[in-house]
Amino acid sequence: MEQTQLFQEKAVEDELPLKLELIKQIGWLVRLRWIAIVGVFFTVTVANLAWDMIAQPVPLYIIAGLMVLYNFEPQMYQKAPEQQRLEYIKRQACIHIILDLLSLIALIHFGGGVENPFIFYFVFHLVIASIILSKRVSYILATLNTLLLSSLIFLEYFEILPHNHLNNFLPDENLWRDPHYILGVLFVFTSTLFFSVYLATTITQTAREREAETRELKEHLEEKVYELVETRKELVFERNKLKSIIECMQEGVVFVDSTNESTLFNKAALQIQEEQSDHNMTPNLHFGSTETLAQISREFTEGNEAIERKDQQIGEKHYENTYAAVRDGEDNYLGTVLVSRDVTDRKRMEQQLIFSEKMAAIGELAAGVAHEINNPLDGLLNCILRIQRNPKNIEQTQEYLGLMEEAIRRIEATIGKLLDFSRPHELTLTSVNLNDIVNETIGLIEFGASEKGIQIEKEFPDRISLIHGDKHLLEQVVLNLSLNAITAMPEGGRLQYRTGELILDPFLAQPSVYVKVIDNGIGISETSQDRIFDPFYTTQITEKGTGLGLSVSDRIIRQHHGVIEVESEEGLGSTFTVKLPIAGKQT
Repeated sequence: MEQTQLFQEKAVEDELPLKLELIKQIGWLVRLRWIAIVGVFFTVTVANLAWDMIAQPVPLYIIAGLMVLYNFEPQMYQKAPEQQRLEYIKRQACIHIILDLLSLIALIHFGGGVENPFIFYFVFHLVIASIILSKRVSYILATLNTLLLSSLIFLEYFEILPHNHLNNFLPDENLWRDPHYILGVLFVFTSTLFFSVYLATTITQTAREREAETRELKEHLEEKVYELVETRKELVFERNKLKSIIECMQEGVVFVDSTNESTLFNKAALQIQEEQSDHNMTPNLHFGSTETLAQISREFTEGNEAIERKDQQIGEKHYENTYAAVRDGEDNYLGTVLVSRDVTDRKRMEQQLIFSEKMAAIGELAAGVAHEINNPLDGLLNCILRIQRNPKNIEQTQEYLGLMEEAIRRIEATIGKLLDFSRPHELTLTSVNLNDIVNETIGLIEFGASEKGIQIEKEFPDRISLIHGDKHLLEQVVLNLSLNAITAMPEGGRLQYRTGELILDPFLAQPSVYVKVIDNGIGISETSQDRIFDPFYTTQITEKGTGLGLSVSDRIIRQHHGVIEVESEEGLGSTFTVKLPIAGKQT
């Protein structure tokens, strides 16, 4: 029922323009009829009084009066049912045009018949019919009009109907009986009539088609406008939703257009800006230097990587900045979105992990450290005992005092080295020599390795380029790799250290130095090689292991923009290679 009602309402909406147009045209026809009625009264009166042209004017007045009566009837369409009003209007219009044709025929008959020049007024009614009614009905009315006029003329010609002559109008009083004149008038009248109907219906049909197209375009345009309004509502909703999401984010968000102007930033970004001001830093919504942003924008414009990460420290807080390019459908660069997230807690956790792994490494070095301390302590004790036996021997005392000082300094150096290694360190980059780092590490593990029957070998170049790194953290990396290598050789073996330089490393895409830690131990299976850098993953079964050594080492090396590579085969040993960019040659 609802669907049927919707179709009916749609049909009523579609008919409404036609109803309004028909009502307008019928109103125009009514006004013309009033003019015609007034014209009949005026013409008959003037023609009769001035020239005594019409012998019987009374029928003409009666016909005009009848026209007055039915000219009020078109208002009746307002009483028709809503569903039938359009057809009712058309039917009433057709009836009134037929009445007009009959009235005009009657007027022509009593006003001179074929002699009356007003016979061509039929054209007006048929033009109006062509505008209001269909083409088929228009041609039917034209045919009816032709038959009516032809019947009238021939009935008068054969004197079946009396001929009402117009006095003092035409010099020849017998034209109505002249077949040539009659046929000529009928031919001109018929051709004019049908040609007028053809032109009127053609023009009307074209106009209606154009009107229908215009109405269809209007409806289509209204639909599109409605769709655009709904789309705009959806866009506003999505924009407000996205804006709310961005405002609620704990990360600072900034959009910088292609001219490096900030056009969007959230509350978190403003807080970061305030922190920059509090630490006497130039407030910069770019979360970095203007030069950095310009370089990133230039790389994005050239079609380089879509995302880059930069770290920034403001006071005690650390921020990780992510730069993402925004492009249109044609991949043209529009701007950069910057997301800055507070990673201070993560940095602290990383430092705690590094420190925990460092403490675990110190535990494994305990035997070696004890040896480094016990040996000079034994020597120190022997010197004291010897001095006690012969305290008056000044020369011997002086000699033993020197040896005792040397032993104490050795103990002090060992403890100092251990304390320095065990302290928590933040990332502090300086120029360091990789060979020195490896030698320092060997000094810590040398005794423990020899106790397990492991021979240490070094293969260093005479000169090696400096790297930009943190000495303590890099020592921890080499120590972790060394302790893993020692653990992998429970029956003893050979531990090798090789350092060198690469003119252009294919992975880092720049000059670099490397250190290889090589053992001939049990090796690592292929399945385990993919996971050895995962946190808490360990291949040590009989030995104690936290599973953090390689994970921490990998993180430290990545902080130095380097890489750790591993090559291993079960039963043959492993080779860990640490590659670091040469200081001042980063690309």
